[in-house]
Amino acid sequence: MSLESFSGFDSGEPMSEASFEKLRGRMKAAAAQIKAIKKEEKKQKKKEDELFRILLQFIKTSHKTDLILLISRVLEQNVPANFIMAIILLGNEEIQQAMGNFLMLNDGGAQPDEKALVFFNPEDKSLPLKLKVEMDNWIKNMLSQAEENPQKLMKTGYDIHKIELEREFEFDEPEYKEEKVAKEAIVKLITFVLRSFLESHNQDEPYKKLKEFSLFILTGILYKTAEGLKNRKLLAD
Repeated sequence: MSLESFSGFDSGEPMSEASFEKLRGRMKAAAAQIKAIKKEEKKQKKKEDELFRILLQFIKTSHKTDLILLISRVLEQNVPANFIMAIILLGNEEIQQAMGNFLMLNDGGAQPDEKALVFFNPEDKSLPLKLKVEMDNWIKNMLSQAEENPQKLMKTGYDIHKIELEREFEFDEPEYKEEKVAKEAIVKLITFVLRSFLESHNQDEPYKKLKEFSLFILTGILYKTAEGLKNRKLLAD
């Protein structure tokens, strides 16, 4: 087929050689992008499978019954394994050793640095600086892992509640709206890990306060992950 007989998409006019080359370049770029996406998905799937295997092994061998139960509940709801791992790394040497170099808290063995704190106010003296730095790195690591598999976390990181709308008349059919809230099972897991970490350092905080903080953390991570996805889409367009 000659270029002269190749018609454009929007009219019956023959496609010029320049237009044809431009179209071919776009198709080539799109094919390369698809290939790169598939390669990354395959790599991500391999990592997810390995992390899932490590989690299952931890569940089988650990004596931390409460933690195992919470992990199992989150796994049942298909939350990404790498995000679960990032949650339970804090203060958990057993799982840190099993993880190897997959994902670790990124403190690099450095001395505590108030300027490095992102999520905590350095003026707040309620916790020792060293613990705040460890917790700060823990939250950063969770956010980083959330961004590795954002689509899946967006699907599994929320509970959907149906809220009945106010009826205009008593006998009207009920109508509902959906409300998304950070998944309760994940909030409980974060709260448990955080409380265990603080207790191991002789820090006693009320459970209600820790749960509220855990909800705040997860809500923020989900929000930032959603924003990241939106920005990726805008760049792709």
